[in-house]
Amino acid sequence: MTLTGQAGKKANRLIRLLLVFFASMLLLTLFYIFVLLPSVRDAIYREKELQTAEMVEIGLSILQHYHGLELEGALSRPEAQQHAARIIRAIHYGERGLDYFWINDFEPIVIAHPFRPDLEGSNVLYTQDPQGHYLFQDFIRVAGEQGSGHVTYHWQYYHEEDRFEEKLSFISAFEPWDWIIGTGIYLVDLEGIIAFRRNWALAFMGFFLIASSALYVNYSKSKAIEKKLLESEEKYRLIAENTADTISVLSLDLKYMYVSPAVEKTHGYTPEEMMDLSLSDYLTPESFDRAMNIFEQETELLARGEADPEKTLQLTLEEHRKDGNIIWVENSLSYLRSSEGEIIGILVVAKDVSERIKQEQILKKEQQEKTLILENLSESVTYLDDQLRIVWANRAALIVIEKGTECYKGQKCHRVWNDLSKPCPGCPAVEALQHGEPVSRTVSNPDGSSWRISAVPVRDEKGKIIGVLDTSLDVSDLVKAERDLRQLNEELERRVEDRTAELMRMNRELTAFTYSVSHDLRAPLRSIEGFSSALLEEQGERLDREGRGYLQRVRTASLRMSELIDDLLKLSRVTRQELNLDRINLSAIVEAHAFSLKEKEPQREVEFEIEPNLKACGDTALIRIALENLLDNAFKFTAASRPARIHFGSDDRNGQAVFYLRDNGIGFDAAYAGKIFNAFQRLHSSEDYPGTGIGLSIVQRIIERHGGAVWAEAETGRGATFYFTLTEN
Repeated sequence: MTLTGQAGKKANRLIRLLLVFFASMLLLTLFYIFVLLPSVRDAIYREKELQTAEMVEIGLSILQHYHGLELEGALSRPEAQQHAARIIRAIHYGERGLDYFWINDFEPIVIAHPFRPDLEGSNVLYTQDPQGHYLFQDFIRVAGEQGSGHVTYHWQYYHEEDRFEEKLSFISAFEPWDWIIGTGIYLVDLEGIIAFRRNWALAFMGFFLIASSALYVNYSKSKAIEKKLLESEEKYRLIAENTADTISVLSLDLKYMYVSPAVEKTHGYTPEEMMDLSLSDYLTPESFDRAMNIFEQETELLARGEADPEKTLQLTLEEHRKDGNIIWVENSLSYLRSSEGEIIGILVVAKDVSERIKQEQILKKEQQEKTLILENLSESVTYLDDQLRIVWANRAALIVIEKGTECYKGQKCHRVWNDLSKPCPGCPAVEALQHGEPVSRTVSNPDGSSWRISAVPVRDEKGKIIGVLDTSLDVSDLVKAERDLRQLNEELERRVEDRTAELMRMNRELTAFTYSVSHDLRAPLRSIEGFSSALLEEQGERLDREGRGYLQRVRTASLRMSELIDDLLKLSRVTRQELNLDRINLSAIVEAHAFSLKEKEPQREVEFEIEPNLKACGDTALIRIALENLLDNAFKFTAASRPARIHFGSDDRNGQAVFYLRDNGIGFDAAYAGKIFNAFQRLHSSEDYPGTGIGLSIVQRIIERHGGAVWAEAETGRGATFYFTLTEN
């Protein structure tokens, strides 16, 4: 036979095989659509029923785990329930990761519901679905009568608040806590799976003749999907991959068999990297030794058959992250058992509690500091409950009580403090408990001592008064000091009154003296000056030069005495004159007086530099006297300067205006700067520079009456500068 004939036979055989294959495929497809698909629907429905029951078993194992921690005393019941509800609320499973658990109790109050947090804490006994079923009553009935079972009802479709679909759920009672836990699937999702398969089969029929290979691949994928849907997912892997805590499984020789992805967040290692590590690789030496001691004890118990399979061990250990940082990890360890009950491994639920440990350490330190502060206070501090029983007292209180700790705890405060059978009259602690407000008062005891007693109500997190903080301080010395101070103040007030009366008397005498100077002394001076002038005019020719000189000197002395009296009167008036404060333009006053000085001596070459609009608060009349005295001095002591320069201006020093008058006159020795403001103090001869020596004293009195200060800076032959300040008030 030729090669061509052999090839033809092979081709025919291949065609026949293809025809048989296509016909078989068509028949199989029709059989699948009309025979197998309905039975598959029932199988999927039963499988989902089984899956929901298995998932509830997972939830129950979590509740049982935390109930075990409660029984061991590692957690209180509220803490165990809170941890369990948090984990149940966080678990989501299914292909889209949206299927969930919920928990309610038998009242029924909703404990946890991830898509309806608004219902948590609410009573849902009369909650109905759109068909009018009291679904939570059905849950209570099934859980109470059967312990567990399936329930069908309508419920909100995941997070879509306006959409309700029929749901098949499995619920089970958790008797230790009187809780009901459940999970379920929406039937519309099952119908979607069935519709998907039916449409897929129809598409297979339409295209298998032209794309048999593609149909085969699609069919294989469909079978894989079907198998995946029908098979139960691994029991603990679903929880492990959907919780923030790291879940791992150790063999009995402490080798990792499984590590959840959450380990990468807590420790920085991938699950694969973590499985290659031993405990000593990431535990600190102290934590490793502690853990190994405990494992050795448990191993011995296991070898003797004395290990408790229901036991949950709580270990908080220091562990190294991949980046080298150290974290605190709370590990909950429990045994894993086979279906025959044999212990085959260790389940570890690990939680990063570094922040909690840090806060606990901070809180502990703060508590220690507070205790040290309270213990070292000089005040006696006592904490009473709402029945006035002593709960705690500091060292100062014990000294006053003169009893040990065991003698006062639980005793009524009035019994301990004053040996009374009922509260003391006017007790601040009683008032604080009754009115909810702090109470403080000073109490005098029969022994003469005085105590400052304060009571502050203490409230819990709900605002309920649960006790009172009572503080007592011996203020006997303070009360005595206050009494002495009152007496001293009264004595001072009396002395002030006496001093005021004395000052008023002295002022009256000063006024009388001023009047005497103004009138009684002026008359003789006028007579001396007048007769001296008349004698010179009428009898001057009969006197020789020396006699006329004597008369002229008498006349000059009388005139100088008159000027001195005028200046003394001015000094007296500026001291006693009432201040009439106003806003003053200092520049205008200086300009006006400078103009009058230039008119008085027009032959003088004087340059005045006056900064404009320098203003301050003061008495216009007195400030004018002070400025004119300063300007007169500058004008007088620049007589020899060519040209004379006088500058009036201001500086800002630390936010305060400092005014100054500067000249280029003869100046003075800076060593005398502090004396020139004394009355009658002169640094130059009166023949060269006439004056009474009172002017600068008048300036100082005026400035100080305005709350300001005045000082001078100078250098002999280089001029002088006088500074002064005025307060704004």
